[in-house]
Amino acid sequence: MTTRTPLIALALCLTLAAAPAAVATGAEEPAPAPSADDSPEPAPEEMTSFFATTTVTATGREKDAFKLSTPVAVIERAEIERKQPLNATDLLRYEPGVDVNGVGANQLRPIIRGQRGLRVLFLEDGLRMNNPRRQTDFGEITGLVAVDNVSAVEVVRGPASVLYGTDAIGGVLNLIPRAPSSGGGWRASAGIRAGTAGDLVEVEGSADRRVGNLSLRLGGSYRDTEDYRSADGAYGDIRLDKEVTVLDSGVRDDSLFGSVAYQLGDRHQLVGRFNRYRAGQSGFGFVEPGEIGAQDPTRVRILYPFQDFDRLVLGYVGAGGSWLDSVDLDLYYQQNERQLANDIDIDIGSLVFGAPPSTVEADTLNFTDLETLGARLELTRGLAGGRHLLTFGAEGFRDESFNTDFSTTTTTLRFPFPPFEVVTVSSDDVANAPNATNESWGVFAQDELALGERLSVTLGGRYQSVSTRAEPTPGWDVTGLDFDDSSVVGALNVVVRATDHLNVVASYGTAFRAPNIVERLFNGPTPEGIGYQLLNPALTSESSDSVDVGIKYRRSNAVFEAILFRSELDDGIVQDFLSPAEVAALPAPLQEEIRRSGARFVVQQRNVDRLRTEGFELMAGYRSPAGFVVGGNYSNLDIERLDSLNPPTGDSVLEKLNAYLRYEGGDAWVEYRVRHNADQLANLDPGAPVPAVGRVLPSFTVHTLSGGVTLRERGGLSHAVTVILDNLTDELYAEFSNATFFRPEEGGIGELGVQLVGE
Repeated sequence: MTTRTPLIALALCLTLAAAPAAVATGAEEPAPAPSADDSPEPAPEEMTSFFATTTVTATGREKDAFKLSTPVAVIERAEIERKQPLNATDLLRYEPGVDVNGVGANQLRPIIRGQRGLRVLFLEDGLRMNNPRRQTDFGEITGLVAVDNVSAVEVVRGPASVLYGTDAIGGVLNLIPRAPSSGGGWRASAGIRAGTAGDLVEVEGSADRRVGNLSLRLGGSYRDTEDYRSADGAYGDIRLDKEVTVLDSGVRDDSLFGSVAYQLGDRHQLVGRFNRYRAGQSGFGFVEPGEIGAQDPTRVRILYPFQDFDRLVLGYVGAGGSWLDSVDLDLYYQQNERQLANDIDIDIGSLVFGAPPSTVEADTLNFTDLETLGARLELTRGLAGGRHLLTFGAEGFRDESFNTDFSTTTTTLRFPFPPFEVVTVSSDDVANAPNATNESWGVFAQDELALGERLSVTLGGRYQSVSTRAEPTPGWDVTGLDFDDSSVVGALNVVVRATDHLNVVASYGTAFRAPNIVERLFNGPTPEGIGYQLLNPALTSESSDSVDVGIKYRRSNAVFEAILFRSELDDGIVQDFLSPAEVAALPAPLQEEIRRSGARFVVQQRNVDRLRTEGFELMAGYRSPAGFVVGGNYSNLDIERLDSLNPPTGDSVLEKLNAYLRYEGGDAWVEYRVRHNADQLANLDPGAPVPAVGRVLPSFTVHTLSGGVTLRERGGLSHAVTVILDNLTDELYAEFSNATFFRPEEGGIGELGVQLVGE
């Protein structure tokens, strides 16, 4: 680690954090509906397990994760505060079966079991956040939801389309918001966080109060971080004699959030939430090719000059009644405005022998405004004396997309003879995709059935209809571009209670994903800048079927899980590269447009036959009577495209090991973590140039040391201090999804957070 790391961290920590505060404990909620497998009662030791967690995402209601066949990880508020993540995705580096794509504080996105982008469904409190105008491989950023307002992060690994519909193929990431306090009087919190990565400074605060039947919570955060610097050293074929700046990795953003709950008697509640996010310029991360010894001088910078997001949710929660046990109704509206800028310089080589290289410089600017209106209704009913718990409901949403594009392309042709240089400048203001509406609605039902004391079965199904309508757009003929599709999916989950502490689990599920607006209707230079994408209105929905089998073991002081899984994706949507013969068969005006763009290849989103993913995940933990907690997880993944050598899932980590050792003593704790990615071959398209890192993504190991203490004072006031030293060995590395388009992680960094809580 560089010597500046701890010194800067300690210097930055000498700041004041003020305001009385307390951690919100959650508003009173209606009594829960009966469960089909809550009887008989579990053993007392099981009920008090140190490793017990509950999830609402996997079944649509709160339930002990140990009793589910669905693989799910629950990261609770205490763990979030220990890790101090940049956003929710930052936490996934340490979980089994998941990975991280992107760099910096703003652009991190989840990968679950090798699936990324729109094959992972992003939810906030069970309501979808996925955006149909995002690129296929990227999906929506989780930074739209301030991590300061998250009480738990839940990750479902595997299909979840029965409950949540389209996109839930690889899995689901659900952020559970913090609820207003159920206690009387004012409670508030304020904190500050500082770090050496990009000279990070973040301040946050919140306050909540209950007055009679009304509970309120209001908070916000502000963050300023500059572009960070990598470590020096070697990573594959890349050799850095000094640190390099990862451009466009910083951001200045802020969040405002609030919620209100009004209790209508003991069993009925009205709720409301809002979320406002604003981000200034940020980007995908970029390192100058010359600094990493890249042979290809092409420069591709992808920036977001601004990102604005607003969401409003109104809901009703009820429990008990003449026929229904619970009712959960949510209406939501959200608007996502953003600007995307590409700055691309392409070296097209010498036109004739002895000539300097000719170049194409392309500057593009896209504006997108996406408005979404949605609703979700979920009902439960216990039957046959509690042996059945029926969950059923309906969900629908409508996206309205408006976008504009403007591009300027400068082509410079160079010769070794007069005129030596010919410069051509062209511009285009036709949108790369037409304005469109995207509508979807579905109905679902799920039955949790207790077959005796030791066997429970959950069976569910869903029907969903999806349609896309291309709207009139300047420069577009939208005839024949409309799309309609429907899907039926199902799931079967089995839990066998072999002993009081051991469950044998198995599940089978199908899922689907409808093609989004970009996949079907985008026509023009790709955001990566070196390709040209043709629209494909003939795309159909992709579908998957998955099988999981495993065991779950848990005692009061220990936990162990082992899961084997296999998933096959039919009609998978992938980016196919057109052959020279296919390009030559395109209309002459289109070929000329492609040539002027400087694109090196032409692609089209297409349905291919089948993709196969299989692997296993292990997780274990133990807590000693002395306060030591040790644990870890191991993941192994294999991805195969059955009609080609190269799977289109990007460079997802195929083998990963995490381990930790933590001591908890009274109001203090200290933890050591280690994360190791094994090396693997880079996922290169046939004939693609070898990236600067080489054909092999090298292994890396990252060490982290952290600790914290809570100092309690009279009057309910307390100070919490957290210190994190990450990448202790100052290793040069990149997450595998960021390795070929090389964007390294931070060098050795330090962070410190200070928080005041009280009432």
